Amino acid sequence: MSYYEFPEIQCDSVELSGGRMPTGKDLKDHGLAHYRAGRFEDAIATFAQAQQAFLAEGNRTQAAECANDRGVAARQAARFEEAETAFDEARKLFQELGDRKGQGQVLGNLGALAESRNQNDAAAGFYKQAIELFDEAGETDLAGETWRALSRLQMKQGKWFAALGAYDAGLQGVKRLTPTQRLLRRLMKVSRRLMGGG
Repeated sequence: MSYYEFPEIQCDSVELSGGRMPTGKDLKDHGLAHYRAGRFEDAIATFAQAQQAFLAEGNRTQAAECANDRGVAARQAARFEEAETAFDEARKLFQELGDRKGQGQVLGNLGALAESRNQNDAAAGFYKQAIELFDEAGETDLAGETWRALSRLQMKQGKWFAALGAYDAGLQGVKRLTPTQRLLRRLMKVSRRLMGGG
């Protein structure tokens, strides 16, 4: 699971006129196009170039986002150590910027990375830290998405009641529940009543 939605971009959508040097944005757009096309190795390299270009331009926020994007692409390519390095770079930059949402996104991605490595306890810890930061930043949608990721992880671990609680917490910020989500919420209320929880 990644916390960054990559918009649809065609690989040839960024043309550099007059032979000018590509900007950080140009490179990021190319990286997104590579990612969308499933060319994760190319995306990793292009996001690294974009990160450096943004740093040279003095845009630390975009540099942090590119480091995070690089980590997502590296995780998809099963280059886990490289993903961890990229996420650490992104996390440091977001911390320096005081960007709680960005920090939460990185922690959520570190959770997904830990899950990919079957480090489920570490993944749960990262997800919980991400939820806390998203709550502080007022990012209810991202907090809900992360609660649901934690719930799926707990289901895999056989922690049924914890998973139900996490899933219920993940539905708190959802404005329109699907029929399945409404049914699950009703079942959770019934199970809480049966267990004496109200």
